[in-house]
Amino acid sequence: MMTALTDNMQYVYNTSVNKYPLNPDEFGKTALRNNMTAAIITPLRELKDPRLFVYSEPAPAKVAAGLSPLNHQAYQGAPSDEGLDDMSTKVQAGQYSLINRYRYYGTYIGEPTIQIGYPELCFNIAEALNRGWATGSAEEYYTKGIQASQNFYGIKEGDNSVFFLKKDGKIGEYDTYALKFNFTDYYAQPSVKYAGNNAEGLEQVLTQKYMAFFQNSGWEAFYNHRRTGIPKFDVGGPGTGGGRTSLPLRWQYPDNERSTNAANYTEAIKRQFNGQDDVDAVMWLLQ
Repeated sequence: MMTALTDNMQYVYNTSVNKYPLNPDEFGKTALRNNMTAAIITPLRELKDPRLFVYSEPAPAKVAAGLSPLNHQAYQGAPSDEGLDDMSTKVQAGQYSLINRYRYYGTYIGEPTIQIGYPELCFNIAEALNRGWATGSAEEYYTKGIQASQNFYGIKEGDNSVFFLKKDGKIGEYDTYALKFNFTDYYAQPSVKYAGNNAEGLEQVLTQKYMAFFQNSGWEAFYNHRRTGIPKFDVGGPGTGGGRTSLPLRWQYPDNERSTNAANYTEAIKRQFNGQDDVDAVMWLLQ
């Protein structure tokens, strides 16, 4: 069983064959418009979590209004169901936080992509203990998971430095801010300290697990949301097709399956979903 970040099953990028997807070559294409979602910004902001300053940068309009870049209230994410036109307009107006350009566009190596990670393992165990599937201290593994995730993103006890792109800055032009962090003070917040083996405690575990997935672990965050409903996404607006009450549960079968394997495709859909290849249908895994 994994006992530290060094045990992560992860892919490490390199400067030649496989560069980190967000890298200096991509800066001019997406770095000035890759904005953050409220689904990740809001919990980080409410928990006063230092990872907020590593994942993202303050909304320019908030800073222009007088807030410090180290003020958690200077960060704002877009609703996940907002239409692209509205979102783009608000990004241009500086109303939303963008992804942190120092961390995610600064090098060709970036950060490893985790497939199976130690923080996720800790939160899995914490969830199991919360639900009574095993005996032990859920709080112990909940705490270990938070600390491991913060360490993965470079947050350490004491003095830290965080970096934000300068106003109208180009790649390599960053402002540096000194950030002091004390885990004991962070954990003492009622919103962070484990509430116990109950529904509130479970939501804390799942929220921290979601925050630890940022920019890594592939589809795992979606699978966890599908299973648990955490985090809560905005889904009713035009950005998700309008009128939805939840995210889709499954992918439809590919078009070539319908055209080249029609008989078996029809039979499978009949058996599984009463003949409707519906993205909202509940597959056997969730039944």
